[in-house]
Amino acid sequence: MAKRTRKDAKSIKDIESKILKILEENARVSDETISDMVGITKSEVKKTIDNLKNKGIIMGFKSIINWKKINKEKISSVLQIKVIPQEREGFAKFCKEISMDSRVKDVFVVTGDYDIHIYIEAENMDEISEFVTAKIATKKGVIGTNTHIVMKEFKRNGAKLFEEENKREIISI
Repeated sequence: MAKRTRKDAKSIKDIESKILKILEENARVSDETISDMVGITKSEVKKTIDNLKNKGIIMGFKSIINWKKINKEKISSVLQIKVIPQEREGFAKFCKEISMDSRVKDVFVVTGDYDIHIYIEAENMDEISEFVTAKIATKKGVIGTNTHIVMKEFKRNGAKLFEEENKREIISI
């Protein structure tokens, strides 16, 4: 078996990066299309994607759903939380525990007046209220919260959630 050179390793990283960018934009692109775009065989694409999954680089494939289009709205909320960091764990234990709730879509440790930002989706306002009062406010170390209800979404996970108007060009005759 031939030894890999530094150039080969760089080439593999370049191919992986190209595939990741393609999948990030559209996870439903076929292996055949990726093969054409990147310049490797379909089986090499499949092998590369499987390898990226096994390494934990590709962590899953998700659909972005515009629930309004089927008249099933969800209530979204952004929560800002001020927490006293725990010794040796900082904010990690708190963030991991909160992440286990299915309503929680994103958890970030941030800079600024609040330490943690959480994005949640719920079926109704009561569910958001219950989450904040029962799951967040009662946790040890929480010293403040700020809850923002999302009124309207225009873009989520890189996808526009609005129809672009057909703009007509003005032509002078």
